[in-house]
Amino acid sequence: MDTSANNSVTKPNTEENLEIQRETFVASLSHDLKNPTIAQIRALELILKGNFGKILPQQREIMQMVLDSCKYMYAMLGSVLETYRSEKGTIKLANEEVSITSLASECIEEMVYLAKDKEISITLNSSAEKEIVYGDKVQLKRVIMNLLSNSIKYAYRNTNLYIEVYNEGNSTCFKFENKSPYLNKEKQKQIFARYVSFSQTDKVNGIGLGLYASKKIVSAHGGIMFVESFPDNRNVFGFKIPNDESTKTQERSVTF
Repeated sequence: MDTSANNSVTKPNTEENLEIQRETFVASLSHDLKNPTIAQIRALELILKGNFGKILPQQREIMQMVLDSCKYMYAMLGSVLETYRSEKGTIKLANEEVSITSLASECIEEMVYLAKDKEISITLNSSAEKEIVYGDKVQLKRVIMNLLSNSIKYAYRNTNLYIEVYNEGNSTCFKFENKSPYLNKEKQKQIFARYVSFSQTDKVNGIGLGLYASKKIVSAHGGIMFVESFPDNRNVFGFKIPNDESTKTQERSVTF
């Protein structure tokens, strides 16, 4: 009896199997990571409330920073799950008022000890009269965290990191300038592409997804990302997002 016809009908092809396995793995991993993350959040909240005794002001500051990072991680894991539940990895973005200056300050607080480890000082300056944009706070925080993480990771030790929030036309802009290895024109063109990383050159681990995802998020908000590199090892990265109130009602989505 020939069963090959039945097998070809009922058995999914190899590509479909691999896609199902991939999506199941990512969704399961994200779900499993949420459980210990929420446990960490609850434990830190109890400690900060004094349930386990008095804590020193400096200890409180560090624990609050860790708590904020855990909450951000929990929000990001929720976003990953939502992305994989959506068609073709597309996620609908929230649309709320977001202060870029406040968001930058929040991100700096979470990164300050990483910077201290490399003896890097961070200066934030805001000249923006209109710092509010309308979009997804979690995803925009993801962009700033990626930029800050890279700015610290690749910066030379004992240098300064300058961050500025400013207006340009009808846009609110965020940028940083650090001292790090020079990027030639070719690298500048490639740096926002998927899986592009210069970790081998700079002896820093990475798979090159952060800037790719950041560009996708900024583009979905109607903005652009930019990079400039100078032979004296000054590097500038940033983004510009429209702050026009007409964007309040826009429905946005991003596909990774």
